Amino acid sequence: MILQQDLLSLQFYKKEKFTGSCRGMRYLIRKSTENDSDIFEVFTWPGPYNFASTDEGKKARKTFPFQQESLADIAGYLNEIYESGKDAWPTGIF
Repeated sequence: MILQQDLLSLQFYKKEKFTGSCRGMRYLIRKSTENDSDIFEVFTWPGPYNFASTDEGKKARKTFPFQQESLADIAGYLNEIYESGKDAWPTGIF
């Protein structure tokens, strides 16, 4: 299970992206801009490969407002995605 505290603070995302994994599901969270507004861009994809090495067709994308409160929503979203597709995530050592 991914917790909000696992996703660090809003300040971190102002300068860096964050990648993680949960039992075969990989994810990337980064700050981006859309329609002149700052947003969180969240990608999920099946492991074992990194973001750059994974086919675009295997990645899912969702956006959230760039604010501290969104980190709880992102944690919830990542857990939902994991649960809804857990049979599809690769097994092994991750």
